[in-house]
Amino acid sequence: MKDYIKKLKPYFSDIKDIIIAFFIAFLFYKFLGILLGTHYPVLSVVSCSMVPALHRGDVIIIKHVDWNDIIATGKWKDPNATIIVYYQPYQHKLIVHRVYQKYDNNKTLVTWGDNNSYPDPWTVSYDMVQGKVIAHIPYIGYFRILVGMLLGQDVGEGC
Repeated sequence: MKDYIKKLKPYFSDIKDIIIAFFIAFLFYKFLGILLGTHYPVLSVVSCSMVPALHRGDVIIIKHVDWNDIIATGKWKDPNATIIVYYQPYQHKLIVHRVYQKYDNNKTLVTWGDNNSYPDPWTVSYDMVQGKVIAHIPYIGYFRILVGMLLGQDVGEGC
């Protein structure tokens, strides 16, 4: 047993460094969430519903959005309309789509993916909105998609 531990001893430092790196990344993610006012400050795009604005594998940065700052123009693919991230309870997942219509009387939205033929068939209440997309980094989210596939998670379909 002692010989086995002696053989592993050189790796203990590496294992410790990996654990510390994960801990620092976790703290950074949580701090970023507090700074941007959302539980999900960084996400990977896993579908093609927002092409050409966002592509599968893009990493998006999300920030809290106030109701009055959400822009809906009633036009499909309008770059002036806000792209939001919201939780869709029937599908149990986060969705990234552009706001198409906004109803102030009951604080609901209709969203539409830029690459979809029709608006989403449901309304989104403001309390489902996790934030708005403020930036994206092309394609570096494919690593997250690959890890999700290896772990058997639902990471969307290819385009």
